[in-house]
Amino acid sequence: MIFMDNILRTNFGDDPNLGLYGFATEKICFIGFKPKNKLESKTKDILKTKIEIISPLNMDYAGIFLSGNSSGIMAHEIIGEENEIKGDVLFLGGEHTALGNLILMNDSGIVISPLLKKQKSKIERFFGLQCETEKIIGSNVIGTLAFATNKGCLIHPKAKEKEIKIIEKALNVAAHKGTVNFGSPFPGAGIIANSKGIIVSKASTGFELGAITEALGFI
Repeated sequence: MIFMDNILRTNFGDDPNLGLYGFATEKICFIGFKPKNKLESKTKDILKTKIEIISPLNMDYAGIFLSGNSSGIMAHEIIGEENEIKGDVLFLGGEHTALGNLILMNDSGIVISPLLKKQKSKIERFFGLQCETEKIIGSNVIGTLAFATNKGCLIHPKAKEKEIKIIEKALNVAAHKGTVNFGSPFPGAGIIANSKGIIVSKASTGFELGAITEALGFI
């Protein structure tokens, strides 16, 4: 575990895909398992949030199943039946449970996968934000192919300029192309962050860490 003022480099067990297990807003960080040793306190120090342990569908993947911002959280209604989620929560129905994979958002705006277009008006009403519908490189898993905070966005290195412009306008941040975890093009799977701090894996290179901190507005 490497600890800096606003950056924590660590793995969850042997897995560098931190974003699958955790998700953070400006107020709270959800993690799908009880962190060992000092990891929980370090996470609090970096993100300056509360920590909530939640295992959706009895799995460790809180980052896959949850999305949201400072105003509230989104989860599938089946997860709400099994877990008590603190704060304001919008429970969505439908066949798609892995909302973290299908939503990219911050406190300024929301981008959803076309798979969730029937839920668009409900999401807009709940958060009081405009919601755009978009794919990245032709894929619906936009929450995996990009990662956003209130200060910036890191996006798949092959994202199209049209896609980038739509995301930048929707979220009111600049988007930069980049990778995580020694070449992985899936930023959403490799990062937990908010505007106050970043948690990345030990597998991310120094070059990638520089690109991540720049994209998320820490440089």
